[in-house]
Amino acid sequence: MRALLMNTKLSTISLAVISSMLAAPIMAANFDSPDSVENTIAQQKEQQLDWRAKLAEDGFTFGADYFALGLTSGDGASGDSVDASSGVARLYGSWTLLGKDTKNSGNLVWKVEHRHAYGDTAPKDYSFGPLGYVGAIGPAFSDQGFRVTDLNWKQKINDGKGTIIVGWQDVTNYADVYALASPWSGFTNLAFSTGSGAMGLPDDGVLALSAGHMLGENFYVVGGIADANGKSDDIFDGFDTAFGSDASYFTTLELGWTASQEQIYTDNFHVTLWDFGDDTRHSNSSSAEGGKGVNFSWSQFMTPQIMPFVRGGFSEGDVAIYDKSLSVGMGYFGLGKATNNLGVAVNWAEVNGDSFEADAKAISGNTEQWTAELYYNMQFGDHLQVTPDIQYIKDPAFSNEDSAWVFGVRARVFI
Repeated sequence: MRALLMNTKLSTISLAVISSMLAAPIMAANFDSPDSVENTIAQQKEQQLDWRAKLAEDGFTFGADYFALGLTSGDGASGDSVDASSGVARLYGSWTLLGKDTKNSGNLVWKVEHRHAYGDTAPKDYSFGPLGYVGAIGPAFSDQGFRVTDLNWKQKINDGKGTIIVGWQDVTNYADVYALASPWSGFTNLAFSTGSGAMGLPDDGVLALSAGHMLGENFYVVGGIADANGKSDDIFDGFDTAFGSDASYFTTLELGWTASQEQIYTDNFHVTLWDFGDDTRHSNSSSAEGGKGVNFSWSQFMTPQIMPFVRGGFSEGDVAIYDKSLSVGMGYFGLGKATNNLGVAVNWAEVNGDSFEADAKAISGNTEQWTAELYYNMQFGDHLQVTPDIQYIKDPAFSNEDSAWVFGVRARVFI
């Protein structure tokens, strides 16, 4: 009984810490990731001016931010110095049109972005390009231009115990989510984010249907079906790609356990099954066979501020980066002050055999890679975050180098 009371107290304190940073109760009710539109806005309530607060009272909330990411390494694929940099401007909002101030509200959610490189190489093209690393560092930081990431209807059901979302959405907001998955505030390397590199992913703004619901007090289910051919920079083409004769789909089914719905991203264990259709541009080989796999994730607060995690996955086909991946790490929330957090993790991965193994053996002789990342997300004042980041890669598979150090800085200005 004493142990139970101590664990309950620990969970309560941990929830208070993470709530101050990530608006966890709101996220849990929505079955959305920390980076979803409504949860991002919820984190900015203290910075809202009076007129924005008045709009929020009427059910209309919005926010805007600008990100910049710079990466550099002296250990490029040919032993040279290689750099990449990019910026992302985002405008997003949510409008409650049904059931305002009830647990069964309905919201129109939107997010538009402009992603642009500062130089010749964007971070999205950095890993496989000049760095010679089979992986993805900063994949959200591209040179795509204007895009729509969210334009959907979100309906809460059964007194907030479930959520249904239909429309254009980011599949990483509902698949294999945990507290440090966001590329905007957490780890930069995909090995420590959604899928651990062992999951094929479509564009992060495609026509999709997703739903999540609690199964009692602790168990839950989340699933979705998304257009595997959709393009976030041409969303209305999604009617053709999602319903045409050549349609392919990305489907997921996740079963999980959580200490409570409010702690769904912190004290959590889940298994995610996924399938990616064939004949899409996301295949990494000429056979365009698609893929399938299973991912798993465990995370739990061991102290009021320290959350270790173990994540990974196994994949078949040619859409995932890795056939096997295992990540172990921890997050330290509230380090220095309540709005700061630190993350550190190590990943082992085996490159996709269908897509990259032959080239990896020809270039470096390596088909297994080790990756480590350390970052510290710091907030200054009410509108600025700066995140220094350092990564070490052992045996990069497409490089002539035995190892590579990558240094990065991510900055965010937000209102």
